[in-house]
Amino acid sequence: MEKDFQSAPKRFWQTIRRLRRGKRKSIQAVYSKGGTLLTSTEEVIGQWKEHFEELLNPTNPPTTVEAELEDEGRQTSFSLEEVKHVHSIQTSPQWQSPLG
Repeated sequence: MEKDFQSAPKRFWQTIRRLRRGKRKSIQAVYSKGGTLLTSTEEVIGQWKEHFEELLNPTNPPTTVEAELEDEGRQTSFSLEEVKHVHSIQTSPQWQSPLG
């Protein structure tokens, strides 16, 4: 062990800290949306599954502004030509600051 201390002090002290602490249990409980504490493995996994399904597969309806624009027959997105046109206007010399 003395050889380990001289050759790899970081590893030595990590081992000492781990032995001092002993085995620790990981936290295996989460709260459901309703606020109840879930402790069984199946419930916890189910809650995480539900959370990530909602996060990665949103089912949000369009915002009211988007819905109003669509109802009026107006576009809610921009074409590449429109973006290029606005960019060319913003980069033209007349839009440059007088300070440079």
